[in-house]
Amino acid sequence: MAAKGMEKWLEKFNADEKNTKQPYFIHKTLRYSYKDEEKQQGVKKTLEQSVSGLVFLQGTVKDLQEFLADYFPQFHLVKDRSLGRPASIKDSIMQPFMNVMKTHPEQVTFLRDDFEKFAKDHVKLRVLSGPFKDYEGYIVRIDRDRQLVFDFGGRAVAIRGVHKEDFEVVEE
Repeated sequence: MAAKGMEKWLEKFNADEKNTKQPYFIHKTLRYSYKDEEKQQGVKKTLEQSVSGLVFLQGTVKDLQEFLADYFPQFHLVKDRSLGRPASIKDSIMQPFMNVMKTHPEQVTFLRDDFEKFAKDHVKLRVLSGPFKDYEGYIVRIDRDRQLVFDFGGRAVAIRGVHKEDFEVVEE
């Protein structure tokens, strides 16, 4: 609920000519349910936030910490689990991710396990073609489908449909 309120507030904030725009992105997923639960008839689709409370803001860590302190003191930047500092995602990683989320949100899944868990028994690969060019991660079988699992600001994210792309092994 807090993210919904923040989204409405950010829309108003960005619409005000006096304010410097604060770019943001909220990952949403299509959810299906019955229109009539009792009779289990008719299907309705609703676009809902897929990761509760997760809002992506664009800017430097320092600027975003100041923005949150000024307007949302109850919120904080999420820490990258492996680095122990506020999570930061490069624009070159975020832009293709947002584009896929707008066109095919069903292809992206946020995983509960740490990214490091997927390194076991897998070879780290770099994508050489397609919208996720230069992403690094592991091809892992999830839900009977081979998906690219990569580190996304300290969270493990899986993307369907990239196993057809060209890859190279990352030498570590």
